[in-house]
Amino acid sequence: MINIKRIPSGIPGLDETIEGGFPTPSVLLLLGEPGTGKTTMAMQSLFHGARNGETVIYMTGIAEPVFMIKKFMSNFSFFDSSIIESGKIQFWDLGSSIQTMGTKKALDAITDIVRETHASRVIIDPLPLSQLFSSLSDYRKYLYEFLTALRNLQVFSIIIGEKSEDRETDMESYMVDGVVLLYLKPLDNPLVYKNLIRIRKMRGTNHIRDMMAVEITGDGMRVYRMG
Repeated sequence: MINIKRIPSGIPGLDETIEGGFPTPSVLLLLGEPGTGKTTMAMQSLFHGARNGETVIYMTGIAEPVFMIKKFMSNFSFFDSSIIESGKIQFWDLGSSIQTMGTKKALDAITDIVRETHASRVIIDPLPLSQLFSSLSDYRKYLYEFLTALRNLQVFSIIIGEKSEDRETDMESYMVDGVVLLYLKPLDNPLVYKNLIRIRKMRGTNHIRDMMAVEITGDGMRVYRMG
């Protein structure tokens, strides 16, 4: 049996449901509707890694500008501007790079920056690719190359995406190593919405498959098993 290296998630309550942490190298797709805590979960994981000596990279796609991400994340206790100033967390505008360089050169640039910084975690929020290709087959080919490049860099990567009704079983979900879904749903009371998480897929991991509760406070995200 090959021993699988794992990296702590930095999310209290989550690691014990995934055999101690995320497999690395691997690529995780984090899906959820707006307001479910996707960016919070990703940034909390990044700060956890950086606080423990890792160099980590946050790549913005076509979502909020970096200064807005920093502004909103600064409300959480895990946010530490001194860690950013130290260079342990680096920010890179992937969306602009793809627009100016093209998809191939942007992928080469990602490879270069990860190798130069010796990063161990990479967040891509979101992956701005599908709209850049005229055919599904071209997109699939490039996505395969993109995910393979991330794995070959020996990093743990989180790709953030918006969830729709059919998004759980789209192309990306089949090609990545793990899929985690965040929800905002009513449970006992139809008027009261609760944050929830479900691990749909995680290769090489005997993970919990049940829906779990999520609490988001000033300290960040925490996961609880229900029942």
